[in-house]
Amino acid sequence: MSKRDLTTGALALLLRHDLTECIQAGHQAAGLPERLAETAALDRTTRKLCLRMSERLNDARGVEV
Repeated sequence: MSKRDLTTGALALLLRHDLTECIQAGHQAAGLPERLAETAALDRTTRKLCLRMSERLNDARGVEV
């Protein structure tokens, strides 16, 4: 999956989860920000934001990382 596809998918799932409170979208979205943070193309600030979002989604799911 390309970085652009991953970014688009993550954004779509995060929006769906936030706007509709769809639990399944939240589950699917939880790992994507972490995967984005692992890409070399992100700057430090965006990487930290991605990791924070991943932690927030996992916390909401009751998953320990």
